[in-house]
Amino acid sequence: MPAPQPTADDLQQVLDRLAHVLNEHRTNYALIGGLGAAVRGTVRTTWDIDLLVATSQMELPRLLESLQQEEFDLEVYRAIRSWNEDNLLEFRHGQVRVDWIKALLPLFQRILERAKWEDIGGRPIRVADAEGLLVLKLIAMRPQDQQDIQGILTANRGLLDLDWVRYQWWAVVDEDDPAKLQFEQFVREFYVA
Repeated sequence: MPAPQPTADDLQQVLDRLAHVLNEHRTNYALIGGLGAAVRGTVRTTWDIDLLVATSQMELPRLLESLQQEEFDLEVYRAIRSWNEDNLLEFRHGQVRVDWIKALLPLFQRILERAKWEDIGGRPIRVADAEGLLVLKLIAMRPQDQQDIQGILTANRGLLDLDWVRYQWWAVVDEDDPAKLQFEQFVREFYVA
C-alpha cells in the first residue's frame, strides 16, 4: 500500500517550521520547485519542498541540529556527508519530503541574490524570483517544469526580464539544445499573446 500523500496543510506546516529554523540561523536560501512556482505563477500539486541553500561548513552542523529539534528526520553525520559529496540533501518531516540543493554554481548564487521575501502563512520566507525559477525550470525541463514555465510566464506577463533568463540559461546548456526553441514558443504563446 502506497504511503499517504501530504496535504496542503502538511506542506504549509513543514514549510513554516523549516523557514523558522533557516531564518533563525540567517541562512541564505530560496524556496524553489513546485511551491516556489506556486508563489510566482500558478498553483499545481506538489508533494515536497525544494530549497536552494547556501550555508557555511561551520554553520551546517548547528543548522542540522536545529532541524532535528524541530522533529525533522535526519542524521547529522549522514546529512553532512551527503551535502559535501552530492551537493544535495533529502530529509523528511512526517509525510513531507524536503530537498535542498547546494548553491554551488555561480548561477545558483545569482538566483539567491535575486530571491525576495514573501509572507507565506504569516512567516517571512525567501522565494526565488520568477526569472530565477524560470532558469531552474528550463534546466530541468520535465513535463511538470514545462507547466510551471507556462504558469510563470502567464502570471507575470510583461513583467519579466527574459533577457536575463536567456543569458543565464544559455550559459549552462548546449548551443543547439531543442529546449531553446520550446521556450521561445512558450514565450510567444503564454507571455506575449
